[in-house]
Order: sequence, then structure tokens, then C-alpha cells
Amino acid sequence: MTNEIEAALARVGEEDVRTFERDGAVCLRGVYGERWLELIRAGIERDLESPGPYWRVQSAPGDPGFFGTDYYMWRRISELRRFALEGPGGAVAARILRSNQINYFYDGLFVKEPGTEKPSLWHQDQVYYNVDGRKVAVMWIPVDPVARENCLELIGGSHAWGKSFVPRMIKDARTLERPPAGYEELPDIEAQRERYRILSWDMEPGDCIAFHAMMLHGSRGNRSTSRRRALQTTWLGDDAVYGLRPGEVEPRIEDETYNQVKTLRPGQRLDDERIFPKVWPRAEARA
Repeated sequence: MTNEIEAALARVGEEDVRTFERDGAVCLRGVYGERWLELIRAGIERDLESPGPYWRVQSAPGDPGFFGTDYYMWRRISELRRFALEGPGGAVAARILRSNQINYFYDGLFVKEPGTEKPSLWHQDQVYYNVDGRKVAVMWIPVDPVARENCLELIGGSHAWGKSFVPRMIKDARTLERPPAGYEELPDIEAQRERYRILSWDMEPGDCIAFHAMMLHGSRGNRSTSRRRALQTTWLGDDAVYGLRPGEVEPRIEDETYNQVKTLRPGQRLDDERIFPKVWPRAEARA
């Protein structure tokens, strides 16, 4: 185990793990050092110069500011691949999930320029993609200082509600499919915010929010005078398996050339390292 991994794990104590299990989210301070932040920033700028097939401008042409997203950058941007495979994220995910093994799934980019009013709608991540299991963690990693009012917001405890809400697209609130059996319409959270325990934090570069993939979360626009760039990464633990979804999914499970993988069976463990690289235990630790 490298000194950097040990230093990151030293910042994730048992109380953080218990907070994650109870609330569904925990803010971890100073997990990522400057070397990793520089890789993320460089990767983000490369993606903005040459976006991938999942690039979306989420704000409308006449909206104030600018809001853009992308997925799966690690497959084509070397800096983000290094961050995913060599950084401390896999070790941190293993500790947070109490998982013996972690495989990497995908990354997401969220850029909101100053004055952006377009929000990220309340949603759960895991209903959007073909993954079942409880040991699935997401890390939201800002590379710019973020005030609480511009931070990701999460509803404490919602990961344990046992509910799947109908997924909607950020840009136009379009549903991916007619509400299937077992999926519920999301309540109007903004109209009754006082009813929920909404979690958010003031954050500095190097901090991250680790949250359960079934947790309700979203964010407002960016009314600050600074950019808000964040990388979101998704990590698969011991019980992560392929799950059917009732219609269109995004992002799809794809290989290194962005071709959809169609050979997976329901209940199959997502541990094929050609698609989901094993990032914990580290290769040097397994040698």
C-alpha cells in the first residue's frame, strides 16, 4: 500500500463509516491530495475541449450561466484513467462499503459556470443504470471551493427508504420510460424542503462526499462568481451484480470503445476487469 493510500485511509475513520451507513452520505475531508486534483483538473479541461459521446449541455440556450455534463471520460482521457485506477478512491470505497473488493464503474463530469440557475433535479443514481446491490458508492469530488448553498444536496436516510423513483433527465425532466411497476413518482421536494433532512457542506478541493447510489440527491444552480467543477465516480462492491431496467438507461454498461455490453445476465457479478477494473485490493498488494 502506498503512502498516499495510507494517508487517505487515515482520514476515513469508523465514525465516518457509521455515518455513511446511517445517513447514506458522509463528507470526507482532505482525502485527495494536490497531485490527484491536478489530474482531475487536467482531465476536465481535456474533456471540455473535446467532449465524449455522453456530453450534454443541460442548460437551455437562453438560460443564465452554463451547465454541462459528461460520462465515461476515464475510458479516453489518460489523466482521469490514472485517477480512477491509481488513486485512493478504491481503498476509500472499500472502507466506506465494508467491501473486500472494489471494481470501478464510471465517472461523471458536472460543470456549472458562475450565475448558472439550472438545477440538477432530485434523483437516485442507481435507478439509471443496470446495477443491483447495496454495496455501490458514489464520490462527488469538487476541484473548486464550494459553499454550502452551491453544494450537492442529499436527503439523509433516503438510501434506506426501500423505494425506487422514476428517473428523469436533467435537461427537460423527461422520464426515461413510462413509470414501470415498482417505481414511484418522486415527491415535490423543493415545495416541502422543511420535511426532509437535507445534507450539504462547505467544501474545499481535496474533500469529497461519499454517498450510497440509492440516495436522493440534487443541486441548485451556481449563483456564485466562480466556476463549480466536480468529478463524480462510481464504485462497485462485493454484491454488485447486473440488474435489468425497464427501459432506456444512462450510462449504459460499455466496453473501452463505447460499445454496449449485451452478454451480461441478471444477477451476474460485475467483476470482469476488462469492463470493471479491479481497483481494490491493489495489484501490488495481491502480488
